[in-house]
Amino acid sequence: MVRVTIVGGAGRVGRAIVEELGAQGKHEVILWTRRDPSEHQIAGVKIMQVTDYSHENLVKLLEGTHTVLAFFNPMSDPGSRNQIALIDASVAAGVKRLAPSEWAGNVRSGIKMYAMKEPVLDHLENINKEKKVIEWGLFQPGLLMDYLAHPCPPSKHFDTFPLLFDLENARAVVVEDGSHPVVFTASADVAKVVARAIDYPEPWTVEGGIVGHRTSYKEIVQIAEKVTGKDFTIYSLKPEDLENGEFKSPWIPCYAPNLPPETIRDSVIPFISGWALGVSKGVADVRPVWNERFPDIQYQTVEEMLRGAWERLQAQT
Repeated sequence: MVRVTIVGGAGRVGRAIVEELGAQGKHEVILWTRRDPSEHQIAGVKIMQVTDYSHENLVKLLEGTHTVLAFFNPMSDPGSRNQIALIDASVAAGVKRLAPSEWAGNVRSGIKMYAMKEPVLDHLENINKEKKVIEWGLFQPGLLMDYLAHPCPPSKHFDTFPLLFDLENARAVVVEDGSHPVVFTASADVAKVVARAIDYPEPWTVEGGIVGHRTSYKEIVQIAEKVTGKDFTIYSLKPEDLENGEFKSPWIPCYAPNLPPETIRDSVIPFISGWALGVSKGVADVRPVWNERFPDIQYQTVEEMLRGAWERLQAQT
């Protein structure tokens, strides 16, 4: 048994990992949150409210921790200051392993949206340059399959939005013909892999792809049409338009309802354009690194995810 400290993992894929580790009961699991701990009740998990990210406080809290899993929203951690502070404190406290807040695809991709994550990788590479002071690795599941199930994801703790694909309203946004390869992995399957990785005896590698289902948005639409019996409307975008900041689609997928026009212009369109462009450039086409280490793990398919979501949606209407 070792101590695993999970920083900021109260929702989405972080929550799935916390619940999986807590349910297994093999390790001491501590979840840090900025909110009132009473808002989160998770079996087998100790929940702590942490708002002081001073070096001294973080080192004290991390003493005795073997593995740190980080989940930071880059929009609320400008310059990755808190995450870099966590890394430095982890080194000082003698933490053995650390997974920075990645949980998606290939960071060094040239995509502007991903550039904000590069300082963390730069910092980890620099502190290990002369000698290895901490073992670290990225968990890269591509895009989280739960988003395809919007608005009825498998878990109530996974806050979804239509990430270029809208099952309920039978529509999708693709780049060119939508045939670019993309990996989708269910958050529950990511959790299984991470739980096994805690006990993995060999050193973690920096690259850590997890392949649930390698597919394309074109194929996802075909699967969705089979599941729902509907014809989907497809909006095709050109890469050069996205590069120029132009999202030429009558449907703009939003991560929140009823946003003012200036927010859609200044935040939503750059965000969703970044994902669309990233998919076309292979950001989410990761290698099956962890699949090869744990070949016995079975992964959910896109069709299974969509069928479950469609059944839940039909039950609500």
